[in-house]
Amino acid sequence: MITFANIWDDKILDPIRSFLNTEFAGTIPIYTGDFKDMGSQSIRISPVGSDSIDRMANAELREYILDVSYTFKEKNIKKDTWEHILRQVSRIEALFFSNMNNTFFDGLLEDARINEKTEEEEVIEGLNVVRWEWRGKFLGNIT
Repeated sequence: MITFANIWDDKILDPIRSFLNTEFAGTIPIYTGDFKDMGSQSIRISPVGSDSIDRMANAELREYILDVSYTFKEKNIKKDTWEHILRQVSRIEALFFSNMNNTFFDGLLEDARINEKTEEEEVIEGLNVVRWEWRGKFLGNIT
């Protein structure tokens, strides 16, 4: 029987959920998995895949990819609402930057997009989405 670590959960998702929950302390729900209508705002972390970067005799370097989205409900977005939204977006980006080397390394949010919605998100009236691709590396399967 092989020995292994659940890298996805223990080394990628849990540390990210932890620093997000610490920062937002219950003011913004943080969740993983399929889209859920979580109220006025939320942050969703969804695994997309991983790419093999390098294989060594005693370890494997992989790059893990996540879809990270910040959702908020507002039908008529006015100037002060945009200021709040963009402040939250900048806060999320700064938080990920501060934690780029956690249990993983080189963890970066890339390419923010506003209101590129999935089918599930499209049906929620007044829902707005800021979405990033996150990529981070982890050296695992060390023998």
